[in-house]
Amino acid sequence: MSRAVDIYMSRVMLLLENRNLRNQLFKFIVTGFCGVFTDLGVYRMLVHFGTHVSSAKALGCILGTVVVFFINRAWTFSVQQRSAEQILRFVFLYTLTTGLNTLLNTLGLKFLSLPWQVIFVAVTALTTAVNFLGSKFFVFRNKPDAFTADPDFDGSLQDKAALP
Repeated sequence: MSRAVDIYMSRVMLLLENRNLRNQLFKFIVTGFCGVFTDLGVYRMLVHFGTHVSSAKALGCILGTVVVFFINRAWTFSVQQRSAEQILRFVFLYTLTTGLNTLLNTLGLKFLSLPWQVIFVAVTALTTAVNFLGSKFFVFRNKPDAFTADPDFDGSLQDKAALP
């Protein structure tokens, strides 16, 4: 088990040596706090006014997610293109993680004798990790230009296959 942890941590450290990835992770975390504060504020307000905790949590998470989408697209991942596919991928990812967030929060409140704040933070941390990976590699991934992505591309416009 220790060997597996060592291998995992060494791979994480290699990833973190990538400056662009570190910057994106930092921006994602800052952006996430904006989403978390939106989530928390809506969640607590709705519970205060008598909304069931599961519904309140889902609505808080959804509104926090909307905030996160716009900031991550513009700032964290600096994505210029807007597409229906991007929105659909985002909706898919965040629907899954909203469901996971709501389920884990509900189960935590029901089965763990921990303060709601601890459960909230733990569930949020877990879904944040899933959201970063999904956002980076699934939603806001940069699609390389097919021509320049060719490993044989040398910068010239000649078609090598057409040469005698």
